[in-house]
Formats: sequence, C-alpha cells, structure tokens
Amino acid sequence: MRIRKIVVSVIAVCILALSVSPCMAGVEEHIDVKISVSDVPMSNDKVLIRKDILFARYDTWPQADLKMDIYSPSASENAKHPAVILIPGGCWITAPKSAWSQMCMKLAENNFIAAGIEYRVIGAADYTEIIGDVKAAVRYLRAHADELHIDANKIAVMGASAGGYLAVMLGVTGNTDKFTFGDNLNHGSNVQAVIDCFGPTDLTRTADDYSDEKKELYYSPSSFLSIFVNGVSGYKDRKGGSIRDNHERAEDANPLNYISKDTPPFLIFHGDSDKTVSLSQSKILHDALTEKGIDSSFYIINGGEHDAAYFHQPQVVKIITDFLKRVLK
Repeated sequence: MRIRKIVVSVIAVCILALSVSPCMAGVEEHIDVKISVSDVPMSNDKVLIRKDILFARYDTWPQADLKMDIYSPSASENAKHPAVILIPGGCWITAPKSAWSQMCMKLAENNFIAAGIEYRVIGAADYTEIIGDVKAAVRYLRAHADELHIDANKIAVMGASAGGYLAVMLGVTGNTDKFTFGDNLNHGSNVQAVIDCFGPTDLTRTADDYSDEKKELYYSPSSFLSIFVNGVSGYKDRKGGSIRDNHERAEDANPLNYISKDTPPFLIFHGDSDKTVSLSQSKILHDALTEKGIDSSFYIINGGEHDAAYFHQPQVVKIITDFLKRVLK
C-alpha cells in the first residue's frame, strides 16, 4: 500500500512521497515546483505525430467515426515501445482527443507511444457504449502493434475526470467480455497500468463531500451523471431518471464492483479542493484496490482543484513516467 501527497502552496508544490510497498524502500522527498502554464512545443523532431487515425466506426444515427492522434518517439522504428492511451474528460458531454496533447508529447519524449483518443458522448451513447469505445481503442493498438512499433503486452491508460472514470473502468474490466463490441475482437482490451486523475468511481456518491444543494443538482434526472448511466428519456428506449433511480444500472457502472486479482497497478491523483468530484471518490477506489492486494499509489494534491494543469508540471510528469517505467518494465 502506498500513500503519497503533493503539497501545493500559492506559488509552489511540495511533494511528499511515503512508501511501504515491497517494491520500493521508504522514501521522503520534498520538491518545490512553480505552478505555471506549460509551454511544451507541439512540434519536435524527437516526436512523430500521426493525426486523425480512425479506430472505430459505428453505423448508428448519427454515424460515429472515432479517431485518435498517435505520438511516437521518432526513432520508434528501431524498437517496440510501451503505449499509453489518454482519455479526455468533460462530463462525458465533450471528448476532444487534443485535450492531452501536451502530455502525449511528454510521454513520447520519454520513449512511450501515446494515443489521445475521442469517444461518443452522452445523448448519443450511454455508459455501456462509451466504455466500449475506449476498449475499442486498446484493441486497435494491439491489432496494429507491429506497424505502430508498440509492445502489445505493455499498454497503459490515463484519464482525467470523466476520462479518469473510463480509465478506471477499462482497468478493472479488461479481462472480461463486459462492454466489448465492434472490431478487432480477436485482441484483448486489458491494460497493464491505470493512471486516474480525479475521476469519479461510485457515481451515486460523486458529490458526497459537498452541500445538500449540490447533491440535489448532481443526482437530478437531468445531471450529466444520470444521463451517462440512464440515458435520455425516450431515446433508444431509455427511461432516463436519476442516477439513484436504477440501482442495477448504477451498480453495473460502478468500477468498485469489478476489482479482482487481475486488476493492474493504479496511480491515482486528486486535489483536496476539488469542487467537481469528491476527494472521497479516489479514496474509496484506493482503499478497495489495496484491500484486494492491488498495487495502488494515491497522491493527494493539497489545495488542488479540478484542474489538469497540475499534471503538466515536471515533477508530476516524473511521477507518472517513473510509475509507467516501473510497472511496464
């Protein structure tokens, strides 16, 4: 079990890492990091970028063509590399594959192949279909591993907020047929590592740390949580309703119910000033993983809000890349 905290002040971040894992000796480290907007150049002769690669097509109404951008080390043709799929957030209302472009560049510079993906959004799809979309991305990378110079046995997934939830679901359901449909079905959708940045877990408790007014807002039939699970009333014969109205579907969408001995290592981040997803959501995930003996590292960002800017800072990128190098070795 590993519990880690990143202490954030007005002008700096102090990272305190504590470990009692058998994998690593106990470490205490203090690093001051200036919080600033990342200025990673989006062109780099060390990184090859392939844009708008179609990885899934659904002949639905409207037709859905899902694409990914792949960032590779320029010298990737000389070796196979671990891959990381990056899933955007946005309340499942929007899913721009460019959201993680800076992180994709940094991962490629660290000899990973990074794929920023998109997925269908609520209104046109519900949780079963959206989870299936991210599984399709994993299978696509495995099906094309040779031409993309990917080690098909070393694929990780990372997401923030709604994307964090999808990354978690991908991690805990990878060795089941649940939410599996589409192309490349002869390839598995299991992943070897998960990085979850302030994603919700038990969707019926996402606002547990907030006021009664905010709970009422989150658990209303028109909330993004409710539509994600129960759909829009009348569309595709969905009944709609509050996230708490249909216990069976809410439990089916709860990643805590799928944790098993096959669950891969997790790296979890969450800010303790998050006003969008309760900090307790990451804590219950971390506790559930460690209770099952799963390798889980949990970083709490003191003063951290619901903001991906924390994950573009050099020390945090190092935590991420060190984790990936350790578990994908």
